[in-house]
Amino acid sequence: MPPSEDRAGSAGAPGPAESARVADRDMAAMPIGDERLLQLHAYWRHKATGRPMPCRADLDPIEIPQLLPHVMLVDVLRSGRYRYRLIGTENAREHGINATGCYLDEVLPGPEYQAHVIGLYDECVRFRRPLYSECLFLSPGQQGELERHTKVLFLPLSDDGENVNIVLVGQVFFYIDAAVRDRHFIDTRRYKEIAHVLL
Repeated sequence: MPPSEDRAGSAGAPGPAESARVADRDMAAMPIGDERLLQLHAYWRHKATGRPMPCRADLDPIEIPQLLPHVMLVDVLRSGRYRYRLIGTENAREHGINATGCYLDEVLPGPEYQAHVIGLYDECVRFRRPLYSECLFLSPGQQGELERHTKVLFLPLSDDGENVNIVLVGQVFFYIDAAVRDRHFIDTRRYKEIAHVLL
């Protein structure tokens, strides 16, 4: 009788079905709160193929067409600055600006929020690990009503396997008022980070 595919091999390695169950269990335990970002994280893990992180050349846009509108590629420069290399169409629309080619510190609104976002990139690059964050943005009025909710996933890429030179970013937005979307990079809003997980 042939051995079950669930049975470990002679070296004790799990069979394909067991590996799939472990992967499914790992994904179910993920704190990422959006299916698109979960898919992007799974794609990044698949492309890493046992390495700490994949490189830019490992990514093939043809394999993730449904995710492309929500992704960005951000260059990590030797100076410590970050520059948008590519911005997906949906992110450009939601931001109200196509910032391709711009430095993050040129377009992010307000010094406090700018420091917050750049700090997230710094953490991803320093630890060479994915980072998930969620923020709520509140209206500038006294009531501070919720205007939008953003979920973002930072995924490190490395050409040499050691130093992060690009960050693959997935970002999705949920708006209370569509008009707010058009002023995302113009008006500064009070924000509150409600999730921050180094994966």
